[in-house]
Formats: sequence, structure tokens, C-alpha cells
Amino acid sequence: FTMKILYDSQSFDMQQSGGISRYFVEIIKNLPTEFSYSCSTGYSKNTYLVQSSLISLSDNVRKQKMDSFLPKLDFKGKGILHTLRNKVLYPNFVTNRERDIVSLKNQDFDVFHPTYYDPYFLDYIGNKPFVLTIHDMIHEKFPEMFCDIKTIENKRLLAQKAAHIIAISEQTKNDIIDMLEISAEKISVVYHGISALYDNIVNSSKNKYGRYFLFTGTRNIYKNFYFMLISLSDLFKKNPDVKLVCTSSDFNDFERQLIRHLGLENQVIHTFFETDAQMHELYQNAVAFIFPSYYEGFGIPILEAFEANCPCVLADASCFREIAQNAALYFEPKNKTQLKNALEKLLVEDSLRKRLIQKGKLRLKEFSWKKAAEQTALVYQTALEKWKRGGGGITECNFSENLASSYTRIAS
Repeated sequence: FTMKILYDSQSFDMQQSGGISRYFVEIIKNLPTEFSYSCSTGYSKNTYLVQSSLISLSDNVRKQKMDSFLPKLDFKGKGILHTLRNKVLYPNFVTNRERDIVSLKNQDFDVFHPTYYDPYFLDYIGNKPFVLTIHDMIHEKFPEMFCDIKTIENKRLLAQKAAHIIAISEQTKNDIIDMLEISAEKISVVYHGISALYDNIVNSSKNKYGRYFLFTGTRNIYKNFYFMLISLSDLFKKNPDVKLVCTSSDFNDFERQLIRHLGLENQVIHTFFETDAQMHELYQNAVAFIFPSYYEGFGIPILEAFEANCPCVLADASCFREIAQNAALYFEPKNKTQLKNALEKLLVEDSLRKRLIQKGKLRLKEFSWKKAAEQTALVYQTALEKWKRGGGGITECNFSENLASSYTRIAS
């Protein structure tokens, strides 16, 4: 018996790149051979999906032409207008959502794994089980920052109805139990891995910034970016050659004003990166990577830093100790002195940097997408067995001896 998993298009429609879509691509790529998959995405500009060749994106060329629709305008309802226009111009045009629904109605799968929290599929899934991955509880912890009640409601609904839930850290699992009132037995923790694409990146000695600390990702309030800037202002004034390099979107007006107010215009720098190799280079040449966030579901940048031999300075919050353990320096999220002292040590103690790099390498061995996919496969089996016990009536699964022993090893 080969178990077939159906994935929908949600995250691949939402993200051109990003952690959630990368997660699903890596899980699909690394599924054990006793599993097959189907993904109903017909077109996508998602970087990971396109590069992976996991599915035949036959409509991508046509979709790229369609994406020229009102390219300089962005307004609410543009997507709906775009779809209506395509329906008129291309009579055979089928949206990804329509493909998802057809795949669900066909019932040619054993377990469904939605790639985000839209509950549309509940009307079409019939009596088949679904597994839900919850990546974090940020919307629930910081609702005032997102004003996205719909995502909170959808996540709660799907968590209640799912046959089983995957949490990406023990911290996330505990938050699901506390905030969504889900029993612990219904949740399995499956850690992320580090993407294999980093294996082929050659270390680079290029460094156009000199001595610098690295901050990656968005700068939402829960990311604690403003606290970090204020905390580092004295350190930067004492060390005018040291910089803070930031990625993601460009600074907004408030951030520019704060940087000017602190007198750090020449030391706080924004940069864009277009490739994983460029991101790897930023980690590799940094004195350290700083992750001051109040909360994360997992913290993929920690693994990226470990992989690039970059020491980590982390807020002692959420899941960070769970992931990095003794391979990082920590500070209380509101303690300016602790953060400044940690960074000063790394500026002058090369032996400390080397020790953290070695510990990071050892810690990184605990995380792989192959291991994550094997554990996810075990969750699929659990979900299917629950469904059978509930009267689904599917024929008993006979997994191979190798896979069965793999399940036993993972479970233990």
C-alpha cells in the first residue's frame, strides 16, 4: 500500500518566497518512498516550487504574461478583477483554488495536508482526514499588530477538526495547547531542517561592510528591532567602524528618523539579497547574527547562521533555547546591558566566536529535512489510522519493513 498525500496551493499562491512555502517543498521532496503526493497547484511564481520541479507547472508561461495586468497598481480586489479578466480572455483558464477543489472532490488521496489556514476545503474533503501544520501562534499572541481576526478564527477551527497537528517546536506545541485548548496527544513536534541548497554554496571571502552584526527578516514590533537599535547606540558610538546590516524591506520613515536620532546613519545599513548565496555570504562574514525577537515559532535563521559559521546572539525567549541550546549567547529581551555585553565580547574574543561556531555545527546535526519528512510521514500514518478507527473503511496499510523500523526509531 502506497499512501498518497494531497497538498493544496495556498502557501504557493501567498508567497513568492518565504518560510511556509519552503517548508512544504522540503517535506514533499524528502517524503519516504512508500509515500506518493499530489499538489494541485497549476501555476506559481513561488521560487522553491519552480526550482524544485516537483510538479508540472504547465501554465507558468501564460501566468507570467497575465501578471503584467496593472503592474504599477495595487488595490483591494485586484486579484478578483484579475481572475475575472482571465476567465474572459482564456475560456479554459482554471484558478489554483478551482484545481484544489477538483482534487479534493476526486478523493484520490489518503490524507490531505493544507498549506495554510483557509478552511475552504472543509466543504469538499468528504470523510477524509487532514493534517494541519501550525507554524507559530504569533497572530494569537500579538493580535493588535496584525488585525487579522480571520486567520485566528480559521486556525482555531482547523485545529479542532484536524485528525492530527504538527507543531514546529515544543514552544509552539505548548502555545497551541494553552491558546487553542487542544489536547497534547493530538500534537506532534516536528522540527525544521536546513535546506540542501546551502550545501552547494561556496564560502566567500567577500565583505564590503567590514565588521558588522546581522539582523534579518521583517521588523514588526514583536521582532524587538527598535529595542535593539537603542541598546546598540552606545556600542556603535564607541566603535565607529562597526555596523548593523539589515535585510528584508527598506527602512520606513519612522525607522529612518530613529536611526538619525541615534546618530547611526553611517552604521545602520539596509541591503537587499536576491539569492541564497548572497544571504549565506551575509551570515558568513558577520561578527554575529542578532535575533532579538520576543517570539518565533521555530527560528530558521538560527540554523542558517549555524550553517554559515556565524555565531548567534539570541533573545532568551520563546523557542530559542530549545533550538540553539548552548550554541548561542542569550540576553533578556528587555535587558540592554546584557545585549551590549554579549556583542562586545564577540567583537574582541575570537576564541569565543570559534567555540560558538563549533557548538553551532554540532547542534545543526540534529536538524534535517529528511528527518522532518520521516516524522511527518509518521503523523500521516497516525492520522490515517485515526480515520480508519472512526469507520473510514480503508484497507489496512502494510508498510515496508524498512519504513516501519524508521517509524519505530523516530517514535522512540
